[in-house]
Amino acid sequence: MPDSASNKDIFPEETVLSRYLENLPGIVWRIDIAGNDITFLNKYAASPEGEKVRTILQNPHLAREVVVPEDLETFQHSHQLILGRRSTACSFRVRQQNGLAKWFKLMSMPDPVHPTSSVGVLMDITGHVNSILASAGRPKLSTKIEMMNAPVLLVRFVDRTVYLANTAARHMLGYEGQDLGGISLHDLFRNNTDTDLLQVYEGLIFSDNWSGHLRITDAMGRCHQCSARIQAIARNEENLLWIVLSHRNDCTTCRGVPVRGNETVAPRFSLKSLKRCTSVRSLLRALLKALPKESPTSAILLSRIFISKNVVAVTGVGAPFETDPEDFVHPYEGSIAESIVRLGQANHVVVDTSKSIKAIDWALFIPRGIRSYYATPFFVDDVLTYVLIFCAAEPDSYDPDSDAPLLGLHQDFLAHLERCLQTSR
Repeated sequence: MPDSASNKDIFPEETVLSRYLENLPGIVWRIDIAGNDITFLNKYAASPEGEKVRTILQNPHLAREVVVPEDLETFQHSHQLILGRRSTACSFRVRQQNGLAKWFKLMSMPDPVHPTSSVGVLMDITGHVNSILASAGRPKLSTKIEMMNAPVLLVRFVDRTVYLANTAARHMLGYEGQDLGGISLHDLFRNNTDTDLLQVYEGLIFSDNWSGHLRITDAMGRCHQCSARIQAIARNEENLLWIVLSHRNDCTTCRGVPVRGNETVAPRFSLKSLKRCTSVRSLLRALLKALPKESPTSAILLSRIFISKNVVAVTGVGAPFETDPEDFVHPYEGSIAESIVRLGQANHVVVDTSKSIKAIDWALFIPRGIRSYYATPFFVDDVLTYVLIFCAAEPDSYDPDSDAPLLGLHQDFLAHLERCLQTSR
């Protein structure tokens, strides 16, 4: 028989499991779906912002704030599977306060012991992803800054001119399709006082970084109120300033400025065009014709929602949908309408359908060459009744943070829509 000393080396199964969980490089959790609570089974922090990372499993509003927009739908889909006690795994990025993103892997399965629970692990895989990128060849700096959704500028320290700018920066500053290379920092900062700029330069001289509020001047001379983070970095023996910008909520310059794809008004449009319409399809054609010539929208859909019947009836105009019948029926489950109701969205924007996991995108939009769309819901007596969808053949055609296309015509459109539907009954 083993002696007492060897007995000390035999640990209960729970103790072994506990030690294993504490050494696992990830957050281990159990969600009790019936009880609506989550239990964290170890103390691993995952990152310096570990508490925030933990909280995205509890708070969907926080997830919408910190998960990179391109990955949000993937995360939300996995989260719904977790709440349905189904196995799932996904990878997604979380934005940090410094503007960079960290990669995480979420894995879950039904708890085999607790019949109303799911268990899983949330792991920081940033190092793994970075090693894969490194082994595949070091990406160019111009490629790296495109990972940032916020406007990013790299400025040469020696002559204070822009070296590189990502797409978001070119969009914000009005240089779409152009390179900002050679634009001077003086031109961008010219609407700031000497005192403001002195504070910036002192921060860079003594701390290599600065953060605060700046006025940024765009290609049309408009002045944008921005929050800015500036850091001195070295790259290939060249000294650069890394500048990350974000619009402040009180940026008056951007109010009323139409965003391409989200053109909210049609100045030359006559409401008589809507009054002459006698069908849903003719109303939609009138809206499509009202869009500016440069608009990326190539089609418009109206989805009539019948939640109790689990169907949506879709009517479309524009080349991709001209051969489809009116009121073409699709299941409500998996539709845009279901996403709007389930997530309580004011609008539903997909920036690239090729990355989508929604059934409706693969059934309706992708086969017809639609790469992005902006959907606006309309409620009657607090029940979702219609969804108006503007569609484009190119990705990233609509700004999720801007007003809906042709917003100024929505109420008139709804009034005439009700008239046309009553006439056809």
